[in-house]
Amino acid sequence: MPKKSKKRVEIKYPEIAVFALSKGSQMNEQIINSENYGHVLRLIENTMRMNNVVSDKVGISGYKEDVVAYIVMMINLCMYKDMEIDLMEDTNEYDPDYMPNNFTSRSKF
Repeated sequence: MPKKSKKRVEIKYPEIAVFALSKGSQMNEQIINSENYGHVLRLIENTMRMNNVVSDKVGISGYKEDVVAYIVMMINLCMYKDMEIDLMEDTNEYDPDYMPNNFTSRSKF
């Protein structure tokens, strides 16, 4: 039985790897109507406005670690945008299980 010839995959080493999404390829009703979609859209629009840029297209590039950090920052802003932080009056009595009195009245995820 003859051996199957395996096609060798060529590994590319470009200086910059560019990935582009086709218009509308990621859009669906659930994403568009989510609160996070609007929040991230505002972040990008604010960045563009602060730099006097008007465009329907946007590109974000840099070293992969910096791009990841930027995306994580946006995710964290979406996840924690409604977070309330309470000041503990007596830090000498720190209790990691401290729960503020009004905790039950806060919005739930």
